[in-house]
Amino acid sequence: MRKGEAAACNSSELARRMRAFISDPARGGPEIADMIGHLGAIGEVAIFGGMPRDIAKGGADAFRSDVDLVVDTSDDRLAELLRSGHAVRNRFGGYRLKGQRHTYDIWALQSTWAVRSGHVPVSGLADLIRTTFFDRDAVVYLCNTGRIHHARRYWSCLKDDTVDINLEANPNVEGAIVRALRLIVDCKQKAGPRLVQYLADTSRTSSYRLDPATMECLQALTTSWSLLQEVHHTAPASLNVRRKPRKRYRARSASAVA
Repeated sequence: MRKGEAAACNSSELARRMRAFISDPARGGPEIADMIGHLGAIGEVAIFGGMPRDIAKGGADAFRSDVDLVVDTSDDRLAELLRSGHAVRNRFGGYRLKGQRHTYDIWALQSTWAVRSGHVPVSGLADLIRTTFFDRDAVVYLCNTGRIHHARRYWSCLKDDTVDINLEANPNVEGAIVRALRLIVDCKQKAGPRLVQYLADTSRTSSYRLDPATMECLQALTTSWSLLQEVHHTAPASLNVRRKPRKRYRARSASAVA
């Protein structure tokens, strides 16, 4: 695919891009296909989150992350299938497995955090779109059928460069704050009203493991939003911020917290 490809505007175009990537040896696509086939022995497989999101936004060249795979099977069956390999269990209940070209995060559907914690009831892989913190991540590619499922306003979110909250509950609040700041300040995404309120609320809480520079940027952003709301007498539909950060945002490690 061409470098700098425009954002996809519908499910058919994204499905075509996903199929092209998975069939392209130059991009390590056959390795992904083999992994899908291996997991498919115990249930239907979906590619979730970062890969379809990035390919939707900027084509194949935009994808440089891990491949998130979810299998509609029990955790016991997935554990048994991966037992003979080199998969490592992560703290959120999934497995990490390194291939020659790609690294994979693999989950059983019922073991994904939002489902296991009772926040989202699911009947199949398509329901994964309701489990993401950010709306821009709410997209899933069903490998068996080649179909795309996505959140209701997904294409307008990509087109308008906006980011908002899809499901507020999440197991890593510090990580969500840090990623939100990167999207808003570094990537120039416009923050939607739910995300604005969420960051405003967290900026008043000192218990999160954020380094001082990150907390300073968070408080500066939410102060600017508050002033804008006073001028307009209401919260805008979305807010954009151009302030350039002095340091990379990060959550402090546990040892850095008193």
